[in-house]
This record gives sequence, structure tokens and C-alpha cells, in this order.
Amino acid sequence: MTFTSSARKDITNPEVKSSTASRTVESWDAPYQALSKAILFQNTDQHRYWHRVAPMFCRMLSDGKYNIDLQYRYLCLYSQLVVPSLGPFTTSGNDSDFYKCTLGGYGPVELSQNFQASGSTVRIAFEPTSHAASMGADICNRQAVHVFLSNLKLLDASAVNLYLHHSLNNQLTLTDAEEEQLTPEDLAKFEVRTQNLIALDFTKSGIIAKEYFLPIVKSLVTGQSVARICLDAVRNSTSDPSLSNLCQLIEDHIEQSETPAAFLACDLVDPSATRYKVYIHDSDVVLSRAENHWTLGGKLQGDDIARGLEIFRELWMGLGIIEGRRNPPGTSAKHGDPSSLLPLMYNYEMKPGDHSLKPQLYMPLTGIPEMQVASALTAFFDKHGMQDQARTFTENLKSYYTDCDLSNATRKQAWLSFSYTAQKGPYLSIYYHW
Repeated sequence: MTFTSSARKDITNPEVKSSTASRTVESWDAPYQALSKAILFQNTDQHRYWHRVAPMFCRMLSDGKYNIDLQYRYLCLYSQLVVPSLGPFTTSGNDSDFYKCTLGGYGPVELSQNFQASGSTVRIAFEPTSHAASMGADICNRQAVHVFLSNLKLLDASAVNLYLHHSLNNQLTLTDAEEEQLTPEDLAKFEVRTQNLIALDFTKSGIIAKEYFLPIVKSLVTGQSVARICLDAVRNSTSDPSLSNLCQLIEDHIEQSETPAAFLACDLVDPSATRYKVYIHDSDVVLSRAENHWTLGGKLQGDDIARGLEIFRELWMGLGIIEGRRNPPGTSAKHGDPSSLLPLMYNYEMKPGDHSLKPQLYMPLTGIPEMQVASALTAFFDKHGMQDQARTFTENLKSYYTDCDLSNATRKQAWLSFSYTAQKGPYLSIYYHW
């Protein structure tokens, strides 16, 4: 077997002393530098994914004030579990012959950060894949997710409960029989054929694993809408009548607003404690539409909904969200055209035993200058009691893209998600693209 060393000759670390000396001060990238000299990757693809993603990931962990043990632990997990699950290393110039992931980060991987008054949390989303998906042996990339989750379970059994993965997967993604029904003409209809995505929240107390199920190809084969597939899966997963009632509210809103469902997500924890999230996209990006989704067409009320709506409007206007009609997801448009910008996304969260829906909105940031976004968020953080984020956000952002002029760039910060509760205040997440 041939191994590729992860060490790079062009990277040095003045903070690393000899083996007989102790390190009293570490630079932010010391964990990345040290691990790069100690890890062997099995191929060039893995080597590249490590050096492309790990520096930014390491910087985010440092910026989030993770202790040094957690920084090493999470970087090791990325190198040993995630990197081998990313398949061929692709760039915008060499991806025509490779399986395409629905994520817009770097190949099949995307970094994000959550910001609250209590601090920030680093997250990574990715589509487990392999060369088999590009070579035709696994045309809809159905197999790699099982391998990754099994390995995560072996590494840390407390980090993941696979009950919902096993019970929901066949309901929400292609079965063997359904995949066999697909014709070349059917496959040609889809720019991407993603079935599952995994997200890992790297909290200060451990990992939270989430799975996203995308039934768009299954919808073609079965003739059922994505909304019906997602909501029926939730209904079938529990005997709790409150969830069935909430599913009906969502289904009614989807029909009334004429916005198609996109996918379903859940936490991979004990089913009684999971959160189900139904994601929906709207190609008509205007504030009034977003307000309508936040309130479920006026059906969601209460102090959290009202206050959250006020703050959301403030964010929308402060950021200067570009309004207009977008192309539906999965269709092509010339880069730079208004229709090539991202649509509005939103989800509704529901939990067993909880009779309420919690909305979350995803504002598309592509097309807006990065420093305009940074300035608006800095002002927002300062106003809403998040002074630490206000002091550091802009400089941290610059450190993630040292080779890019952020005064001209418009596609690095792709999405800003927003939700709100009186208990925790505003809950924001930034999703980064390369």
C-alpha cells in the first residue's frame, strides 16, 4: 500500500520546540502543524482534503476558544473519519467527471459557525462519498454513509444513536429496487443525486451528529412529493399525535405558499429526544415571503415569534439581502446572473412531546460583498449583547480567506440562518464556501 505523508515542506511552525522542551505558547495553528507531521494519508485526495480544510477548521476552533485537548481531538476526528469519507478531491476545473455533491463548500464538505450570546460552535457538514460514486458502481452514492456512521459509532458510541438512521433511510432515500428503476434519462434530470448528508456539531461537551435525508430522486421514482415523503416518515417514526398534527400544519403551509420541500433532518440521538426539521426552499426571495414563512402564514404566534420577526427584519434590512426571483435548485444559470444567486431556505423544527413548531430562516448572502456582511453582523452582535463576537468577527473572517480580497468577493459567506428564543436570544449560523 502506498501512503502519502501529510507533512508539507512549505509550512513551518516556529512555536514547536524540540522534544525535550515544553511549549509555553502555541500559535493558533499549532495543532494543525503538529498533526500534519504525524498523519499518513492513503492517497493524494485525502492529503489534499486535509490541507485544504484543516487550516480553516483549526482556526475556527481556536477562535471559538476550544481548549487545546478538544482542538486536537476534533482535528484528529476530521483526519481519521471525515477525510477518508470525502472521495475524490475536486475543484471547479476538474469536477466534470466526478460525482457532484449538493453542498456548496469545497467538494462534498462545508464549514459553518453558530453564534449565540454564550459563544460560538464550529460545525462541519459533508456528504460521505467514494470513488465508486464517480465510477458508476454506486451511481446515487448510497453506500458511503453507512460506512462513515458505523465508524463513528465504533470510535465514540456516545456520539451517535443509529436507530433513526436505520428506520428512516429506506423511507426517505432510494431502495435497491427503486434505484434499479432509474433510466439514464431519469438520471440526466438531476444535476446532483445526493441521498444523505451528515453534519457534526463540535460542541465544548462533545459531538452532536445529524443526518439529512434528500428524497428528490426517490420522489421521481415513487411519484410522491418530497413533502409527503418527509412528513410521512416523521409520522411513521412516532406514535405521538402532536407530531402528526404539526406535520399537517407544515403540509398545509407548503401547499398554500406553493413552496416545495427539499429534505428532512434529525439528530442521531435517542428518538425520544431528537429534533425533526423539514427544510423548504422558496425561489421568490422577498421579505414579505420570509415573514410569511416565519409565522407559518400567521398560524405561529407568541412572544418568541413576534420578537424573532422584529430581529429578523432588522437583519434582512441591515445585510441588504438581494431580492428577486431565483432559479430552482438543481438548475443551471450563468454565474453572476441574479438567477444564479441562492434561494431562500427555511425549516420547521418539531420534537416528540413538544406541541410547538420552531421556525428557522436561511438568508442567502451570495452577491453581497463580504465586508458589507461583516459590518452588518458586527453591528448586530454589538447591539444584541454579543460583544465578544462584535470585537472579533471581521478579523476572524479575514483570517479564513487570507488569499482573497474580501472587499470584492461575494460568495464566501453563503448563508446566514436565524432563529430566536427569549431564553437564548438570537441564534445565528454562517455557512462558508471556498
